[in-house]
Amino acid sequence: MKAYCSGLKEKMLELTRLFCVERNVFQKFVIIYRYITLIDKDPITHDILQKIFDDTVKTMGEAGDELNENNFLNVKSEIIHTNEFWVYYSNLKIIHSRMKKLKECKIHEKSEFDSLCRLFSKPYSPESLKLSFKVVNSNIFDHLDQESFLEDDEDDKKTWFDDKKSILYIKGEKIRIRRKSADSNDHKILKYIFTDNKENLEDDFFFSEMAEDAFGDEEYRNDKNSWRRYHDACLKLKNKVVDNTKNRINDFFIFSSGQKGSIKINPKYL
Repeated sequence: MKAYCSGLKEKMLELTRLFCVERNVFQKFVIIYRYITLIDKDPITHDILQKIFDDTVKTMGEAGDELNENNFLNVKSEIIHTNEFWVYYSNLKIIHSRMKKLKECKIHEKSEFDSLCRLFSKPYSPESLKLSFKVVNSNIFDHLDQESFLEDDEDDKKTWFDDKKSILYIKGEKIRIRRKSADSNDHKILKYIFTDNKENLEDDFFFSEMAEDAFGDEEYRNDKNSWRRYHDACLKLKNKVVDNTKNRINDFFIFSSGQKGSIKINPKYL
């Protein structure tokens, strides 16, 4: 966990540095797009943003009638700080949203570009945006440091699957598996391996056995193409690990195809 958090902080700081030295306006917006995409999608920072949001809602709710201009100086500092975070985060998020639209729609019209560049004035001036990076970094880093400190150091050396959160941990790397509430096929496979067979992690796990035990698939042996469902889920798992580790781990799973196909974890990660 510590190694992962450290690497995540370095990615955020590198994008911050790039923004500060970049001269081209459009490229500055590209860097903001990459920065917000990173913290919105990474499972740890995504959870941190959700926690900050939940804390903000709770604090605002507890404040009640305190939030008025007559009592402003007496309002708890937590309220001001949480509101401040969202103001600066929103500065970057607005630009990210415009860039996302530009990217998805592949808009090339000069008017759209000019409209985007007009954002580069108050409150989106270079200095204001630098401050936005600083405030967002500071808040997220505080949470990262706390989470890293509270985690057992031994977890950095382990390979395990958090079934409730649907997160796969590989030697300090953190890969979110399930994005929606319903269990996906790849989640079920990891649950079958790490929870149902946690004492036998070095085994080969055959699709035919998983079909019966984890999926309730009674027709597996009667359908010559039924193995494809499990092979596709294994391929999806492999790609998630590769993508989330930036290709640092590309051999975590070993699996085969066909009715007698199976999947196993590369022993070097156990």
